[in-house]
Amino acid sequence: MRATRAKQALKNAVYRAIGETVSGVGAANGAGDRALRVLMYHKVNDVPGNPVTVPVGVFEDQMAELHELGYEVVGLDSVLAHYVDGAPLPPGATLITFDDGYRDVLRHALPVLQRHGYPAVLFVPLGFVGDPRPLPHEKRFAAQGMVNRTLDWDELRELDASGVRIECHGISHRALADLAVDEATREIALAKLRLEERLGREVKAFAYAKGSEAHFGPVHVSLVRQAGYELGFTSVSGANGPHSDRFRLRRYNVEPYSARTFELVLAGACDLIGLKDTVPGTYARRALNATLGTSSE
Repeated sequence: MRATRAKQALKNAVYRAIGETVSGVGAANGAGDRALRVLMYHKVNDVPGNPVTVPVGVFEDQMAELHELGYEVVGLDSVLAHYVDGAPLPPGATLITFDDGYRDVLRHALPVLQRHGYPAVLFVPLGFVGDPRPLPHEKRFAAQGMVNRTLDWDELRELDASGVRIECHGISHRALADLAVDEATREIALAKLRLEERLGREVKAFAYAKGSEAHFGPVHVSLVRQAGYELGFTSVSGANGPHSDRFRLRRYNVEPYSARTFELVLAGACDLIGLKDTVPGTYARRALNATLGTSSE
């Protein structure tokens, strides 16, 4: 737990330093290259030391800050219309997403989103829906008694009907690059079919598990396209321009930032941090996590 807090403090300091430096020299990307910002959350709860978690109060503050800074939260349909049909997005368009299907999205995030009138998207790995097993990256914490439950099918349908659209995150939450091509095809195509059967509607978006440039490649992008998805979301940090590859859309991984750091991230002043999501950057992060004792599957 102490190592997790130290890692979070280090990341916050690095983001703030990069953001203030870039902002100070006026080097942030222009608005024309930033048609869409996609925010990526995982858990929203107040459990101390819980990894990839944003406390409920911080999440509330961040949602309020979006409005205060003039960003307009849009739904997935607006993003589809923009990248598939060429429809314009409003200035400051921002999509809110969650990965992994944790139950606290229903318990804690949904009430906040509803108070602000914000739509969102939840990418769910089907193999863990209604399953008491922890996700692969949660095993170490579950063994220590920190259990983060996932949603069941009734809860997913409740979210879907409440403005948090359910889309696909594969089946097993394994990086596609670690799988044989036939396994990767199953993760992409079969997950879509099963999710559509459960929801009774078409599923149009896929989020790559883990999602850095080391975790998927051109063959997987092609498989996502062939399976009938319209959009693909990565975990590579950065905003998206009007002509971005719609099967490689970037997202900002949101953490318990201060208000100023959150502002800098949204403005593009921290986009240099996207180097961590390249192949060399991913291996460097693995080495750092091993050193800090915060590695996970």
